[in-house]
Amino acid sequence: MIAAIEFLSLSRHFGSPAAPVRAVDQVNLTIAEGSFFAMLGPSGSGKTTCLRLISGFEQPTSGSIRIFGQDVSAIPPNRRNVNTVFQDYALFPHMNVRDNVAYGLMVKGMGRSQRYAKAEEMLSVVKLSGYGERKPGQLSGGQRQRVALARALVNEPRVLLLDEPLGALDLKLREAMQDELKALQKRLGITFVFVTHDQHEALSMADSLAVFNEGRIAQVGAPEDIYARPSSRFVADFVGSSNVLPPAVTQALGGPAKWASLRPEKTRLAAQSAVMGEVSALRYLGAATRVIAQCNGVEIAALVPAGQALPDQGARVGIAVDLHDLHMMEAG
Repeated sequence: MIAAIEFLSLSRHFGSPAAPVRAVDQVNLTIAEGSFFAMLGPSGSGKTTCLRLISGFEQPTSGSIRIFGQDVSAIPPNRRNVNTVFQDYALFPHMNVRDNVAYGLMVKGMGRSQRYAKAEEMLSVVKLSGYGERKPGQLSGGQRQRVALARALVNEPRVLLLDEPLGALDLKLREAMQDELKALQKRLGITFVFVTHDQHEALSMADSLAVFNEGRIAQVGAPEDIYARPSSRFVADFVGSSNVLPPAVTQALGGPAKWASLRPEKTRLAAQSAVMGEVSALRYLGAATRVIAQCNGVEIAALVPAGQALPDQGARVGIAVDLHDLHMMEAG
């Protein structure tokens, strides 16, 4: 099967050749056709630049990009079979919803009746039937986001690029749209490439994801693999919430003298242990309370389910763990 997208030693540098800013640095990546792929990383990690390289809004300094086997490095954006949904939606405020959705088809020269029919069909797909006459200013944030999706999808792209499209929504609507986006991708079967800095968003939506740091990919894989088996201290600390344990603490807990990741939900409190600490904070989370202990300069968090006894702040507690829950990592 031909990959939807391939990066081959792809780089994008800015600034002077003598002191370049390496926004993307020798990245190799394969994205499978029909997958929901997330690019996750902090601000400035290179994920958005990668999206712009796929769309053609940025040109590579070196390396190449292939879309369904075709090298598109020199092909302009309007000739690539991809469309982008932006965080700010970029809708035309003076046009109604139907004309916004049909705009790309108009640019391609499609007749009015045909493009309106396709626009109404796509509005039905995103659950906005009957909204065609409204202006963007009459819609909620979630509805405007759906219009932006319909406008991108009506052109029948083989790849849909989503640049933090849920960032402007409130939490409850954001979570609802996560479910809708995932269901829509499964229904349409096209490749979605989703850029986000929200770890929970990437873990819950993506079939696979790449974690970016300083212009390079720190790890790529299925969400459950990256969460349970982070390859480095950076990935463990950035993806979800993890206790990053130095070799001395890992060894005291019964493991080898290596850096390890220990998720808070796998961490238990005990009256006595080889690793003792003082409770510095209690954070109520509803279904559980996060208990944070300072253990010889290392902060270790444990999740205590609701209904179980909690230590007082300042109390001495021990840290207990099953050895198979310790995941050994690279030092980097």
